[in-house]
Amino acid sequence: MIRQSKKLYILLFILVILSACATTGTVPMTAKQQATVWMDTYNAIYDDTISVMKNPLSTSAQKDLAQKKKSILIQVWPLLKVYVSVVEGGGVPLASDTATITDLINQLTQLAGDK
Repeated sequence: MIRQSKKLYILLFILVILSACATTGTVPMTAKQQATVWMDTYNAIYDDTISVMKNPLSTSAQKDLAQKKKSILIQVWPLLKVYVSVVEGGGVPLASDTATITDLINQLTQLAGDK
């Protein structure tokens, strides 16, 4: 479980750096790059959530937090699949979908920091 947590913190650090770069006047991420960051974040938090849920030594507080993450993971997954599908097909994702996914991913990363 510690190894999973380290991976999650490393990913979150990378996301913070990418976010900082995206907001300092550099070229913004493409939709494909954004999808990659989101999927990496999703996968890291998913793995961490499963790890906590399966660990018999997890506290009730850890399991409650994992349940919150699970709820958001379930909400964001179909949106991510559609977004990735649109991007891979050469389309332009809807701004509303992008905003919704961004909000849900931000909620996940905030919960991941609440460990």
